[in-house]
Amino acid sequence: MMFRNYFKVAIRHLQRHKFITVINISGLAVGMACCMLIVLYVRDELSFDKFHPHADHLYRVTTSSTRGSSNTTEHDAATQFPIGPNLKKDISGIKEAVRIYAPDNTLFTVGDKKIWDAHTGYADAPFFQVFNFPLLEGNPATVLKEPYSIVLTESAAKRYFGNEPAMGKMIKVGNDYSCTVTGIAKDFPANTDLRLTMIQSYATLITQNLKTDNRLEQQWFLFGNNVTYVQLEEHQTPAHLTKALNTFVSTHIGGILKRLNIQFSLELQPVGNVHLHPQGDKGVDNSPMIWLYIAIAAFLILIACINFMNLTTARAQERAKEVGLRKVLGAERKSLILQFLTESLVISIASFLLAIVLVVALLPTFNTITGKELHLLSFADAFLYTSILLLVLGVGLIAGSYPALYLSGLIPVRVLKGNFITSGSRVLVRQGLVVAQFAVAVALIISTVVVFSQLRYWQTKNLGFDKEHLVNVYVSNNSKAALLKTSFLNLSGVKHASMHNFLMGSGVFSNNPVMREGAEDKDGFVAGIIQSDFDLLKTTGIKLVSGRDFNPALATDSSDAFIINQAAARQLGYKDDAVGKRIEWRPGYMSRHGTIVGVVEDFNLRSLQLPVEPIIYLVRSEEVGIITLRLAPGDHKALMKRVEETWNSIIPETPFNFSFVENDIQQQYASERTLGKLFGIFSGLAIFIACMGLLGLSMLIARQRTKEIGIRKVLGASVANISLLLSKDFLKLVLIGICIASPIAWYGMEKWLQHFAFRIHVEWWVFVLTAAVVTVIALCTISLQSIRSALINPVKSLRSE
Repeated sequence: MMFRNYFKVAIRHLQRHKFITVINISGLAVGMACCMLIVLYVRDELSFDKFHPHADHLYRVTTSSTRGSSNTTEHDAATQFPIGPNLKKDISGIKEAVRIYAPDNTLFTVGDKKIWDAHTGYADAPFFQVFNFPLLEGNPATVLKEPYSIVLTESAAKRYFGNEPAMGKMIKVGNDYSCTVTGIAKDFPANTDLRLTMIQSYATLITQNLKTDNRLEQQWFLFGNNVTYVQLEEHQTPAHLTKALNTFVSTHIGGILKRLNIQFSLELQPVGNVHLHPQGDKGVDNSPMIWLYIAIAAFLILIACINFMNLTTARAQERAKEVGLRKVLGAERKSLILQFLTESLVISIASFLLAIVLVVALLPTFNTITGKELHLLSFADAFLYTSILLLVLGVGLIAGSYPALYLSGLIPVRVLKGNFITSGSRVLVRQGLVVAQFAVAVALIISTVVVFSQLRYWQTKNLGFDKEHLVNVYVSNNSKAALLKTSFLNLSGVKHASMHNFLMGSGVFSNNPVMREGAEDKDGFVAGIIQSDFDLLKTTGIKLVSGRDFNPALATDSSDAFIINQAAARQLGYKDDAVGKRIEWRPGYMSRHGTIVGVVEDFNLRSLQLPVEPIIYLVRSEEVGIITLRLAPGDHKALMKRVEETWNSIIPETPFNFSFVENDIQQQYASERTLGKLFGIFSGLAIFIACMGLLGLSMLIARQRTKEIGIRKVLGASVANISLLLSKDFLKLVLIGICIASPIAWYGMEKWLQHFAFRIHVEWWVFVLTAAVVTVIALCTISLQSIRSALINPVKSLRSE
């Protein structure tokens, strides 16, 4: 009965002050909606690959390597091909080992259907026993046991075979061999980094390479896109196996490592850490971004709660007599606290209902921005329901606690005599809360400007080659590559073409030791190896610094010549005298000697987040995987149609597959673009919530000073004078917030930028621009109420005097 009375009083009070109620509910609703979206995102990020039944004992093998006296240690997730089976054989604490090799786009053919699939891989036989990817058809122990076996996910089976049964059917891989469908798996969940739809047996990869005498399981220095997972015995931990792993490395490759002067180790990374630490636990760490999003969610809720606190305490004078009368009539402080907390909980519940509507409306757009498949409600999701309940109660209690304690503590004798004066400490607290609101909003805006400035820098920086009008055409049939290139060059819009083995815009695929001719292994370094025809520099626009380009008229250029970049020249110890020097390229146990005939400018083949790597370029067109075309400016869509027609006339059995280099480069910065968009959205909402509170607060302050304004107008004050009088105190608070936020935002962004090899410096204009924008927005918000108050007829405001 008592709580029903509290509820009725709360509803009546909220209806009586509609404008303030709308500000409170809308601000809290926006804050809650953002908080729920962020919680959904963060929870998804933290859930990757934690659903496997043996997740506590499942680890990915990662590598760490340091060359010579270098201070830089490289961390990588790729492991050598022989690692998996040998780890299981040599180390007793390892129960199972699974290798997964992920090639680039692979062509699959079933009847007339020819599809390039990017989500394909080879996996060892225990794959479906170690990982929790249920099979709809097939035996988990045997589906990947034999060579030329393949498992399709449910959606892949439908894509290739329609509604017909796929089990036992044949599917052609590339133009080389066919596999038998031995299993159908449920589609892998979205929260796994193993996003495979076509899984061939690892025995297939081994068998195919043996046909060319490439013994993968003896290639202790061949990594590729090969990763290894191990399942430990119940009683084992990575710490227990550290010594065994060191012994393993020493036994199998210790001699080679000593000759190359490389310190190399294997480490075990929990499977649940893989998503946020893609290069291993000691490599790139993306977990700070998770904490950043959590902080943003907390700040947005805090800003909305501050609005409620400020608006409630600012109306203390209006509610003082109500509190005094209740106390005189026998109300205890506890009952008054419960009354005010009930009001805040009613607002919190109403805000939550509106927030649910906002989340449902915004979730599809949020999924598009983040690339997620998030869902708000799941009937089995106890965590989400608990989080929502705690959010509603938490917001209600946090927003209502200070006003409830403050108002319930008023002394009835004073307030009933009309001697209510807001103490300086109360005003100071309210002002501090306003400063905190705008400090958070300003910090988010500065961060947004910096993130987009960094993205723009990456987009406009000279990469060392002309990225415009370049197209990568993916070739799977090396025997037809030369004919394709010649045919493409006969098209009027194709200016140049080059065949090579790396992906313009994404980096090189091969890295091997390089050193001066005759030098010891320990004096060498690992360089990216580009194998190409004679037309690479002409096609890409990579500039020579010294020397010359390869010349097809010189027979030695095909077997005894190298072109290097400036980074490689520095590693070799040369300044301007590299041309004419002899060097060695040592892939595996063989070596190729040659003369440096040219040095090119450093060019960025990898993301600008990474430094320029040493590059060695040699003529060798046997390893062609890509033909890069230089197109003339014009209608590229029509030209690529003609290129595709040319392709189909030569290789009709293989679907045409291409990408523009500019688009490939932009894909490297997808996560930073997502970060920038989210920062922009959340900073805009933070300013919106803060300004709504400022509007309500200025309205209440103006109402309290109505008689003062009337007297000033009678004494001759202008509208501008009164507007300035009402605005300046708020503007001071906004400016203090800007001053507090600026160094904090600068420090945070400097820390973020330190992760990138090529970065901007945070300029002074970022802070000036942000301060100007926030000040103008705040001034416009305050002016809405201050001008309105200044225009009130003083006769109305003074009639009761």
